[in-house]
Amino acid sequence: MLEKFVPSLRQAENHLTPTKSIFDLFEQMDRMLREAWHGDMEISFAPAIEVRENDEEIIVKAELPGLDKKDIDVRLENNYLILQGEKKKEEKSEKDNIVRMEVSYGTFYRAIPLPAEVDESKIEAKYKKGVLTIKLPKTEKSKSKKIAIES
Repeated sequence: MLEKFVPSLRQAENHLTPTKSIFDLFEQMDRMLREAWHGDMEISFAPAIEVRENDEEIIVKAELPGLDKKDIDVRLENNYLILQGEKKKEEKSEKDNIVRMEVSYGTFYRAIPLPAEVDESKIEAKYKKGVLTIKLPKTEKSKSKKIAIES
């Protein structure tokens, strides 16, 4: 039934299975909501992301080629990292005819659930060669602690 309104559900590779991680579930929910509420409106570009975690921090990388850092908004809301912005289309000349178009343009919005509580005062974001890297240090209470086992 939902497949009619949410195109991503029609594709076999996007069906949820019990083995998918919680991040895959959140990503699928995000995609479904964007398609259901926005359809073919303005959201047409979704940057690829990578989320890594170690004992000290969470590291998020987003591929944003062709953007200026002024076109990217990064914020933290309710333990979600929000990436938002716009990839603008270059002005085309009246003499140019597009023969092939594989580049996506438009606004984007990514809400990335964070697996641990982070220290907002120590967050670092760097943008280099089209890749945004965000380091989110964990709070002391969210870091894993080794528990000694007594005999």
